Amino acid sequence: MNKAYQNMRAFWLNATNMQSRKGLIEIGPEKIVSAAVEMAFMDGAQLKHLLIATNSLGDSSLYFENNSKSGLGGMIGGHGNEKLQETAARMLAHAAKLAPQMTQLPAGADVPTPSQAGQVVLLAVSQTAVFYKELPEADLRQPDNPFYPLFAYSQQVVGLFKQQPQTPPANA
Repeated sequence: MNKAYQNMRAFWLNATNMQSRKGLIEIGPEKIVSAAVEMAFMDGAQLKHLLIATNSLGDSSLYFENNSKSGLGGMIGGHGNEKLQETAARMLAHAAKLAPQMTQLPAGADVPTPSQAGQVVLLAVSQTAVFYKELPEADLRQPDNPFYPLFAYSQQVVGLFKQQPQTPPANA
């Protein structure tokens, strides 16, 4: 995993990054403030990662490892996109609901990444803990899986990011 991706992942998995911002809402008994879904895929012979994340402030991001100079690609969004905000909020709500069924780690602990291509790590973040669950993507695509809603909303978030108007970089 490259450093740029690791830094963005660490940002989203550390709730203290949001403490000073007004409007932070803690959801459910575990007081979840952020949710993420991380997937692994093969790029030739190299394992790469993709992270879909949202928080209770209404921010959402999509980051992925790529072959660019920085090694990181992604999108941020949510503000001004009602459909994206609504879908991301549903993703967050399901993460809060499912957190008790996940493995709990103390805040700041190393959070596992997907162990191989085709695996997915579901994440729910509070001020004091990170909850995670790793499952095969094929299992998460089954509607009878209790974690299906969290995964399905994350995939809808990806689709909504793709529909956002693209702004070219300032130096383009």
